[in-house]
Amino acid sequence: MLEVIVENAVDAKLAEKYGANRLEVVSAISEGGLTPSYGVLKEIIGATSLPTMVMIRPHSHSFIYNESDVRAIQTDIEVVKKLGATGIVFGAVTEAGKIDTNLLEKVLEWKGDLRFTFHRAIEATNDLEEAYRTLKTYGKKIDQVLTSGGTKSAVDSIPLLKNWIADSEKNPDSLQILVGSGVTDQNIHELHEALSNQAYHVGSGARMAGSFASPLDPERIARIQKVIQS
Repeated sequence: MLEVIVENAVDAKLAEKYGANRLEVVSAISEGGLTPSYGVLKEIIGATSLPTMVMIRPHSHSFIYNESDVRAIQTDIEVVKKLGATGIVFGAVTEAGKIDTNLLEKVLEWKGDLRFTFHRAIEATNDLEEAYRTLKTYGKKIDQVLTSGGTKSAVDSIPLLKNWIADSEKNPDSLQILVGSGVTDQNIHELHEALSNQAYHVGSGARMAGSFASPLDPERIARIQKVIQS
């Protein structure tokens, strides 16, 4: 499964045309990705038949949220459900650098039947293995964790990712690893040969010149998919 980041309906149509399997819908990708607007999300859902995972992140300062942020998060989740998206992408940590389980449990309740990916907020924790174990305790309430294994690029964390993927394969009720950050058509062969994972997440690596300022690149997406499907 190849998930591609999109910011608008044009992106969504092209991602589907070029062979993506799923979309992560964000705004402000230069800020690491924030919650898209109601109007943009409505346009994207209407433009594609692909599953749409929507970023729920009210600000880019950190993954720590106050009471006002939490109210906005709840409202945004209701909007996602109303518009018919597939799921949400969310993560939160405490000031102590732990997974914010109190907020996570609220979000898991609010999401209802939406699918759920815990995003790379896991990389902002002070103990990656502890954070992973915490997320595992929620079983299938969390479908996936999007992670690079604690490094800027997933290719630099192959041993850790390999262990987590093997663990998820041994435990069918455990969360799936969605490998993302720094995934490109240049390193996907190395990654997939080492990991044999089922799911990858691509952002700038799916675009011309490897830049979010450029359009999606059909050749890059095709090369990545070819390796994943091999």
